Amino acid sequence: MNGPAPRPGLEGLVGYLAALAGSAPAGQLLELRYRRSGGGMGQRFFDCRRPDATAAAIAVLGRRQDVYVGAAPRARREGTRDAIAAGWALWADCDGEAAAGALAAFDPAPAMLVRSGSAENRHGYWPLTAPLEPAPLEDANRRVAFALGADRACTDAARVLRPPGSMSFKHKPPVSVVLERFTGERFQTDELLARLPEIPPPAARPTPAEPALVEPGGDPLREVEPAVYVTVLTGQVPGRDRKVSCPFHRDRTPSLHAYETAADGFYCFGCGRGGSVYDLGAELLGLSTRGREFLELRARLYELLLPDREPPSAHASRPGATGPERTASRMGTS
Repeated sequence: MNGPAPRPGLEGLVGYLAALAGSAPAGQLLELRYRRSGGGMGQRFFDCRRPDATAAAIAVLGRRQDVYVGAAPRARREGTRDAIAAGWALWADCDGEAAAGALAAFDPAPAMLVRSGSAENRHGYWPLTAPLEPAPLEDANRRVAFALGADRACTDAARVLRPPGSMSFKHKPPVSVVLERFTGERFQTDELLARLPEIPPPAARPTPAEPALVEPGGDPLREVEPAVYVTVLTGQVPGRDRKVSCPFHRDRTPSLHAYETAADGFYCFGCGRGGSVYDLGAELLGLSTRGREFLELRARLYELLLPDREPPSAHASRPGATGPERTASRMGTS
């Protein structure tokens, strides 16, 4: 990945923090978290207009403990998603050689690239000319993560990441977190979003070739419409947009989508969970889609969704399956 070299030392850290703060209005804050020596996490907040003060704190704290900074400014002294009005950058946490390689080849290249301390792992940032509210910000981050094979768990608006100038103390000896690239560039928000790929619905994704326990001639549970089983299992009725609030994370803007057909299933654009009636049932009922727990899961789903029918016996399976120790098929949720 070619481009301008990073600014040196503290100057580069200040530039990095200023890019995250963007043009946030007066009163908004940069959040700093750090691991206390006695356990637990500490938390400090700094005026977005004073990235030098935040940088000074990172320089001191980062010498002796893990330090993290909020990738989006906070509107008040809290680190939750509710405290975020808008973000001024997109980001991607690329763990592993494949994702880091995809990041190096990505167009447009990130304006800031941080080596986070573990092997080839990198954080890429695309500062924006106009801010995005939390929901569209997270949607855009998920699209970046999808394109790069990056960590989908790090796309939330309240995410904290290791800043350059700190150390990663999960290694012995500790490893420096380094700003490898800094261009000062800001991306036209609409143009950047237009270049990001859309995330395909679950049905369009590859499905693992796993044998399933099913009734001869088909599985009645797999014929139940997603809107029906989402309503029964979550207690929420999908709206006209076919969405409900996801039960697996704090979801003020409904992001769990019940598709029209059972083959398409459900998918949450907030946390990435998706699949079939079995996948949703397993998560909510605390059961597995494998082995003997699958039999209990199937029986519970019959009680809830098909009360007038009896579940098949344990040995009823597709040709090639060997009984209750085979797995239920799962739709890809990558």
